[in-house]
Amino acid sequence: MTTVLREPIRIETSSRWDALDLLARIPGLRAYLVQLGDRRWNVCVRPDGDADDVLAALLPTAQQWATERAVEAVVRVGERRYELRR
Repeated sequence: MTTVLREPIRIETSSRWDALDLLARIPGLRAYLVQLGDRRWNVCVRPDGDADDVLAALLPTAQQWATERAVEAVVRVGERRYELRR
């Protein structure tokens, strides 16, 4: 079953530099940044097909990014939430 999202997959970060680094690690995906405040940024990814497939490809990259940058972040997909630990 294909899961289609009307909203993007969002990865919450606490700095512009972390957001830019993550954005550079996910080429090939339709992604953009949204600044929510001085210390809140979202990396937003618009799935071009099955959202679950995009998420399955994105989560390992995002977790590796969190580990390497020593940051904690949250991935939100609709009502679902995934914690990324350093």
